[in-house]
Amino acid sequence: MSASKTNKAKKGKPKMFLLFLFITTFIWFISKFSRDYTSNLEAKIHYINAPLGVILSGKNYHLVTFDFTTSGFDFLYYKLNQPIVTIDLQKYFKKGASSFIISTSEFKRIITSQLKNDIIVNNVSIENMEVLLDKLKTKKVKVSLSENIQFKNGFKSIGEFEISPDSIAISGPTKHLDTLTEIKTELLELTNVNENIATTVNLNISNDTTISYSQESVNLLVSVKEFTQKSLLVPVIVNNLPSDLSIRLVPENVTIRFDVSMEDYNKITANDFMIMCDFDKTNYQKDFMIPHLIKQPESIINFEIQENKINYLIFK
Repeated sequence: MSASKTNKAKKGKPKMFLLFLFITTFIWFISKFSRDYTSNLEAKIHYINAPLGVILSGKNYHLVTFDFTTSGFDFLYYKLNQPIVTIDLQKYFKKGASSFIISTSEFKRIITSQLKNDIIVNNVSIENMEVLLDKLKTKKVKVSLSENIQFKNGFKSIGEFEISPDSIAISGPTKHLDTLTEIKTELLELTNVNENIATTVNLNISNDTTISYSQESVNLLVSVKEFTQKSLLVPVIVNNLPSDLSIRLVPENVTIRFDVSMEDYNKITANDFMIMCDFDKTNYQKDFMIPHLIKQPESIINFEIQENKINYLIFK
């Protein structure tokens, strides 16, 4: 025999061996997994079609175990892929009920019908499964802004922060919603603010999946202006002074200080204020009265009266 033929024969032996090994293994695999096997299996429970106005309670079963008997191929499939058992709530629910029961035999039928053909189910871990339901409630709650806004020196906000909408609708189990009176936004942090704020702020939504929200964010508007301090001399008037009494105030005018926006600085005058003392509340032992602010423009902030008491002299 020539050397070339000898080499070909040697090279062909490994290939024949591998082919024989593959065929043998395939026959063993077919033989092995064509038999029936019995084992324990865990499945997830998935609920669908909740009736209108009803929500599934969080206390229900979400896993079930059972014995199943099937051929080796299906056995291997379900050992690698956890099955899901779906329960149609609409099919078993009766109006007005807060729960319903699925018998052991019915639950076994549901499981068997949703697995592959020729699978035998036994020893279901849940007997006469009670499915608990909650009534779905809808209510409106106030939205509260959570903020840490720092304004640039000399700048301040005008009026209240405007949140739109100022309330939202939430839906969920009655027992959960009864304790909710407001919903806060996520923390809004701004620094060195020197202009109007117009932004969207997300709501701090609960991780509770049984509660739904009509919206997940709100709009925020804040009017911001540059302020400066202004001082004015304002006359003091006296209330409840007896008609037969004549007095002289010391001082007759008081100095007031306040912060006002730059654009309104020249518009604000002493006539926009009223400072009054009530003679009925006079400290007779020390002959003085306390001045109080009665009228002021809405646009000013940080108002203060420099003189905290007014003396008086009585003329007879």
